[in-house]
Amino acid sequence: MRQSLFLGGEVMNLIFLTLSAIIGIGVAIIYNRFVIKGYPDYKRKSGYVTTVVLFLIFALMISCIINVGSIVNSAIKDHSGKLEHHVINNFPENEFVKNGLDLTEINNDIAKLNSTINGLKKILPSNEELGVNKIIYDFVVDYAIKELQKRLNVVENSAKTINSFTEEGNVLTVSSIINGLQKDVIKFINIIVLIIVFIFVLIIVIYVIYTLNVVKRENKYK
Repeated sequence: MRQSLFLGGEVMNLIFLTLSAIIGIGVAIIYNRFVIKGYPDYKRKSGYVTTVVLFLIFALMISCIINVGSIVNSAIKDHSGKLEHHVINNFPENEFVKNGLDLTEINNDIAKLNSTINGLKKILPSNEELGVNKIIYDFVVDYAIKELQKRLNVVENSAKTINSFTEEGNVLTVSSIINGLQKDVIKFINIIVLIIVFIFVLIIVIYVIYTLNVVKRENKYK
């Protein structure tokens, strides 16, 4: 079943890439016909080729970036679910796992917050159990613990702490922490994807401005 889903995903990715390539080439042909056609004779042929290559690369790269971002986000959700199930199933008697931590009751006891958060490291599964690269796993776990501590330590009174890491009633739980971190990581990945997409769009915009200026200069001297 898993193998068939994997093959299905590969086919869909191939179809998506093919459609992107067709769209890229199609847009390039249209752009050549209406813009590059106005290039001076000695530049026109190279202009045609450059436009097709650039638009094709743009279409394929945007397709790949969006696809990779989607795959990474799905992997994050999948591993987050495995992480939560591992902790809940293997440590059902752990005080924090069982009852969570009511931030309203502990008031401003930052020491207790830090103790609870650091205790999470002891009940987390290893990178082998999750099937994740050790370097990536250590980086994510260390980042997650530090980020969580930073979020909770910046408030003067933890009773007022209402953020993505708490459930209704200002209660900190394994589920709320994992869900909060998952949202933060996915948000970070999406920002990276948008930045990369923006860079490629900017390259295309610069190319369009350049080609329009070339055509404008050519028309001016005719």
